[in-house]
Amino acid sequence: MNALRFVPSGRRRRFLSDQIRLVLLLAISACALIALQTTVLARFPLPFSWCGPAAPSLALLLVLAVGFRMGEQEGSVCGLAVGWLCDAVGSRDVMLLPLLYFLCGWTAGMIGRRRLAHNLPSFLVFSLFGALIEAGYKYLLAAADTRSLPPPAWALHSLFPPLFLTVLFSPLVYGLVKLIHREE
Repeated sequence: MNALRFVPSGRRRRFLSDQIRLVLLLAISACALIALQTTVLARFPLPFSWCGPAAPSLALLLVLAVGFRMGEQEGSVCGLAVGWLCDAVGSRDVMLLPLLYFLCGWTAGMIGRRRLAHNLPSFLVFSLFGALIEAGYKYLLAAADTRSLPPPAWALHSLFPPLFLTVLFSPLVYGLVKLIHREE
């Protein structure tokens, strides 16, 4: 806030109102995407005969898109908040999603700003790696629940469909964040 001390008050108010607007839009988007992910999309069966219903991880995509488009600080804060919301909606005792999403948002911001172009194909790479990380997290949770490694068939039926759908839905979430945060 000390950096704003030398900014004229009119611009300071505009900056703060823009930041408040951005936070509110992201919070509403996070709640809507988490609700969509856990209710409507979780009920649709996939056309493949070997797997049941699966939902894309829209919350993870939001965190990755915020980090990718806005930077590591915004991505990490969004990751903490969205991870907390996802864990609050879920029924697990282990609440590690805020930490996982924090790291994903921070990494997307760090690497996205410095290494890749700011375009949709680059974001697809991030969404694939983010979906793989979340699949690994779910695999470890299943291993902890069963106290043994789940069989490969379980991974194919339970982890691949959400991973595929997450990458498939990534252009929509990327477009949403691009609409919310237009770079000057």
